[in-house]
Amino acid sequence: MAHHPKSRGNSGIYVCILLMALFLAAGCTTAERASPAASAFETDLAKITSSPRYAHSGWGIIVIDPATGTTLYEQNADQMFLPASTTKLFSSAAVLETLGPEHRFRTPVYETGSSDGGKNLVLVASGDLSMGGRTLPGGSVEYTNMDHGDAAALSGAILTTTDPLAGLNDLARQVRASGITKISDVVIDDRLFEPENTLSADLLSPIVINDNLVDIILSPGMPGSAPSLAMRPETRAFRLENRLITGPAGSELAIASTENPAGTIVVSGSVPADAGIVNQTYAVRKPAAFARTLFIEALERQGVEVAAPATGENPAAKLPPQDGYANNAKVAELVSPPLIEDVKLTLKVSQNMHANHYIMLLALADNKSTFFDGMQKEGRILNSLGLDTRAVALVDGEGTDANRVTPRAAAQLLTLVAQRPYAEQYVKAQPILGVDGSLATACSLDNPACGHVYAKTGTNAGYDLMNGRPILYTKGLAGYIDTKSGRRVVFAEYARNVPYSDLNDMMAVGADLGSVAGLIYQYY
Repeated sequence: MAHHPKSRGNSGIYVCILLMALFLAAGCTTAERASPAASAFETDLAKITSSPRYAHSGWGIIVIDPATGTTLYEQNADQMFLPASTTKLFSSAAVLETLGPEHRFRTPVYETGSSDGGKNLVLVASGDLSMGGRTLPGGSVEYTNMDHGDAAALSGAILTTTDPLAGLNDLARQVRASGITKISDVVIDDRLFEPENTLSADLLSPIVINDNLVDIILSPGMPGSAPSLAMRPETRAFRLENRLITGPAGSELAIASTENPAGTIVVSGSVPADAGIVNQTYAVRKPAAFARTLFIEALERQGVEVAAPATGENPAAKLPPQDGYANNAKVAELVSPPLIEDVKLTLKVSQNMHANHYIMLLALADNKSTFFDGMQKEGRILNSLGLDTRAVALVDGEGTDANRVTPRAAAQLLTLVAQRPYAEQYVKAQPILGVDGSLATACSLDNPACGHVYAKTGTNAGYDLMNGRPILYTKGLAGYIDTKSGRRVVFAEYARNVPYSDLNDMMAVGADLGSVAGLIYQYY
């Protein structure tokens, strides 16, 4: 039962306590609550978060000054939300903390003995995620605002201008320059870790060429005719079987790719006559065999004769012991750009496979080799940084729907990283609102924060069968804002359980998150 003081002398104390509780319940410190700017922020924020589309939805928001650790605003900041791809902030920070932003992968090629008295070439996979296939002349890694990794799920994927075979071509040139003109066979050593499937069915492998995807480029013809198909990279590892039809202008884009029989990618469905060039992908099931064929073809282009067939299984039985390369000649080596370049790619375009691969790299750093080991390592790293890991539940690096994070934990991570030596590199690796990556088109013309927000997006959606409507389980944005006042703040915001009608309606939710960032920019 509540106690009511009889003395008027104590009433002021109780009023102050009551006011303090009200201020904290509203989500602000008393200092921020008392400022006119904070009040105006809350008023304008409510205009967004209380709109009819959020009638049955929830918001979690927090804004922190990382220089002082002061919480400037919070709303439901300790409730767990599905973080979706903002999960990549955690896996990226963990791998940078473990390996360092300047870490480079070195992929060697050795000449080894062959049972027929000749020589084999062995490419030893190092975990390099792009193998030179995205490297620009200045040494940075190329990305597009919508990566080909999303081509199967979203339309509008854009291929990079770089050659996905550039790294293998470089290795082949080095092999030829060493004086080798003929070899018995080529083997890919992928024993760095056992290939493993993630919850989202990505296959993680020590050897990665073109993200272990075959790009399929479709060009529609006249309605009723077959669209033309092209493949990148061009290789004997696969052939395309075209079962597509060009549909009427404005019709639905519906494409399926299957491999049957092995080595034949069957592309079926319909492409609208007015679709323009459409990029799709097919995920490679046997990365080592794929890489072997591509490397043999690169060697042939350099005039190196390979006696064994270019296609078929990777002949792993011909590998020497893992510690047996000291007695073999290294005839080529590919050195990757710095790790921060790959992290930039991962965060800018939300590259799922790369983010999950970071978990394997964490395991390897402890001389272990399973995804479970990597997730355990991530927890220890984040804890050592000072993160309250009790407010985080993670099962992968990319952000499937089994993950949970509080807005406060996301903001705490960003605040902690802001104190690390690689802080500015991490900030600039985020998509920039209205400029690039997944935020390139997310800034309305009246949003003053365009170009000043560095933040990771997150989206997870499903379908409400009973009502026949899609629903956003979460739409999130977390990162840094260089505000109008000249200070940098950390923020995290999530909207959950938002029904929507179509893609434009879903994008409107993302625009609302961008508008909230605009308010933070304006008022803080």
